[in-house]
Amino acid sequence: MKKIISLIASMTAICALSSCTIQQDNYSKRTVSVSGTGSVTLEADTATIILSVITKGADVAKTSEDNAKKMTAVQEAITNAGISKDCISTQNFSVYQETRYDQKTGRTIPEDYRVTNQIKILVKKIDKVSEVIDLALKSGANQLSSLNYGVTDTELAKKQARSLAISQAHESANLLAGASGSKLGKVLSISEHADYSYPKMRKFNAAMATADLALEESAVSTPISGGSSTVTVSIDAVYQLR
Repeated sequence: MKKIISLIASMTAICALSSCTIQQDNYSKRTVSVSGTGSVTLEADTATIILSVITKGADVAKTSEDNAKKMTAVQEAITNAGISKDCISTQNFSVYQETRYDQKTGRTIPEDYRVTNQIKILVKKIDKVSEVIDLALKSGANQLSSLNYGVTDTELAKKQARSLAISQAHESANLLAGASGSKLGKVLSISEHADYSYPKMRKFNAAMATADLALEESAVSTPISGGSSTVTVSIDAVYQLR
């Protein structure tokens, strides 16, 4: 009789434990998934300019020498304007012979050599961008490939954008929980997606910035506006409902 009573008690305990586990499983599945986005706008305080000196000629040595002289003049003009040498770096240097196809003979005809020296310039003061571009063109640069703007320090903006995103997600979760007759519990998971969007100026081509467009001493300075940069942080969060 004692054995039977003991067996019944054990079975009752197992059933009670199983019932508790099922309730916990159901409880853990009651969640709400939300998203939040926060954006902070900053004024751009740096600019990156990519420009080139391109020379052509029948003699490869003379063409390369001509290119070197012009690029030296460009870099000297830029450094004299206050740009540190550490902020000027070579992006690309190439020498090749151009060719054309002769339809009459069906042959490829060699033509002039083309030497390209491309540099990247980091300008840490936005108000000097126009001056740098003008000086480079006057000194021999004949291709301006791109001009991009950025922000030196975005850490504070990231933190602010992150806080805004989290607040938005929490507010959404509270609203959904209330609408479903539940209360909001703890955060079960959270993931972040950052997007740092900086203003970019359109790219230029050789026809838009050639030696023919080199500025005269009396010419008006190139108008440049830096604009603003946006730091955006998005999050996905899963909250427990109770």
